[in-house]
Amino acid sequence: MHEMVPGKRFDRYHELGQEAFGEKLGLYIVVPQQLICEVGVNIVYMVTGGASLRKVHNTVCDTCPKIKLTYFIMIFASVHFVLSHLPNFNSISGVSLAAAVMSLT
Repeated sequence: MHEMVPGKRFDRYHELGQEAFGEKLGLYIVVPQQLICEVGVNIVYMVTGGASLRKVHNTVCDTCPKIKLTYFIMIFASVHFVLSHLPNFNSISGVSLAAAVMSLT
């Protein structure tokens, strides 16, 4: 990421913050900003995923009763939770194959 000290590479933002502001102050400055950014991105990710699922549901089934966005967000979060606990991408090769087939149609 950044090589201010010759021969020392800072691969993480908290390492860069510690080098710039000191051992403790660097963490106090960098970590809250990273957490705010991460939480915000995750909220947007879940809402967007839920909205996409709702759009697919409404497109595929016109006569089905309308379901709240909250339920689709919970469905998306549940699937995401299960997939996040798989050890590596080779474990989800079936999902990758299905995605490849769907991208062709």
